[in-house]
Amino acid sequence: MQNSAIPDSVMHEHRADPGFKHKLRDVYHADTLKLCYQCGTCTAVCPISKLIGIYRPNKIIELAKLGVRDLPCSNSFMFCSSCALCTKHCPQGVYIHELMQGLKDQVHEDENAQKFLAEGFDDVMDALSRQIPFPVSYGWICLRPPNEGADNALFQDMILNALRRVLYNPVPLMDPHCEDEKNIAVIGSGPAGLTAAWDLALKGYCVTVFERRQELGGMLRTGIPGYRLPNDIVDAEIERIKAIGVKVKTDTFVDRDLFADLVSGEQYAAVLIAAGARVSRKLRLDGEELQGVTSALDFLREYNLAGSADVGKNVIVIGGGNVATDAAGVAKHCGAESVRLFCLEDRENMPAHEWEIREVISEGVEINPSWGPKTLQGDGEKVTGVEFVRCVSVLDAGGRFSPVFDEKKTQAVEADMVITAIGQAPELSFLGGAVGTFGGAVLVDPYTMETNLPGVFAGGDAAFGRASLVEAIIDGKKAADAIVRYIRNL
Repeated sequence: MQNSAIPDSVMHEHRADPGFKHKLRDVYHADTLKLCYQCGTCTAVCPISKLIGIYRPNKIIELAKLGVRDLPCSNSFMFCSSCALCTKHCPQGVYIHELMQGLKDQVHEDENAQKFLAEGFDDVMDALSRQIPFPVSYGWICLRPPNEGADNALFQDMILNALRRVLYNPVPLMDPHCEDEKNIAVIGSGPAGLTAAWDLALKGYCVTVFERRQELGGMLRTGIPGYRLPNDIVDAEIERIKAIGVKVKTDTFVDRDLFADLVSGEQYAAVLIAAGARVSRKLRLDGEELQGVTSALDFLREYNLAGSADVGKNVIVIGGGNVATDAAGVAKHCGAESVRLFCLEDRENMPAHEWEIREVISEGVEINPSWGPKTLQGDGEKVTGVEFVRCVSVLDAGGRFSPVFDEKKTQAVEADMVITAIGQAPELSFLGGAVGTFGGAVLVDPYTMETNLPGVFAGGDAAFGRASLVEAIIDGKKAADAIVRYIRNL
């Protein structure tokens, strides 16, 4: 997928428009654009650059500053999935992922970007579809329509149709090695687990995926609101995975006994733990058992599987990340009259993507930064509100989570529904102590993805914490490669 070198005879034809960077002035932290000095750290840590050769964040930033818009690499910002690794690792503090979103918002008036979509998009997506099992889901998340009010016809007619065409591309298969190799077991059917299963099946190995729920897809299925990622796209891509020979066992809870059987080596040559992070963290406040108090994960799952969710009239969402904003948006979509989001972080440091925050604000969600829940109020049966206390700071001098509150500043907010979104953790009791853990996650070698138990590997949220779709995909591919090396004694 690497783009060929562009001849010098063509390069000199490109004209820079220094004024283009001013079009990004409304982007959150757009002033940091000038701080980039092309160290390349963003590209080095970018998972997308491992999949799409023309996607180089540092090059995109350079071309944006110069105003060059007619090179393939200048238009590749459209494949940014906003995982924010580039921003987190930038030594200069450039908000790269927000700048990428700012560039996306310009697409509806950018002729060169539209030309790229019309003439080269199918080829890129076709190549991507041969590397990952979720090219359409990934593409839809990256290329979703821009801010409300923009002309979305280009996206609806061109991009969605091109994405759907990928689903009908034949997938090249290799001869299976089932006759001379043992099976491989994958625990969990989220993006990491299914990607590993996909890669292993394409290499000819027999793979069985164990999923405790009836539906496959993990957080891709239940964690992303259906209006952000249509369910029929997820369904079709999972069918692609099953069509190449991946076996699935749904409604199969892997407990300690079954896990012991899987890792015994009698039937499976290797096991991948990709059980995700499906347990919602608790507020640890009295009243969490009250009717009307629910976790964002349960709320989003209900919405995605049923197409709707029971919602209160006045909803409070506690949390400042993307899951919190998703839950707030869904609450509005389900008919809540008022939705108020409260988080410990100040507005500047909310962990949710800025464009997602602005989107839910445009939908009527009220954002209340620098407030933490003090008590959950109720009538003995149902929740009636939350008392909040002012949060002065979230992190200590060493960057560790250690919130400080001003007890003199409080406010009571009425609500008949409270949705908590303060983090997720893996549920690993099935390991029974046989596999090492650290900080509530599976302990793995970051290079080999192997645990302390020979032949047992781990990846995705279960090993590295909550991450984006593209990070989970890369984890799955790394795990598949590691398992093949292990089986072949490489």
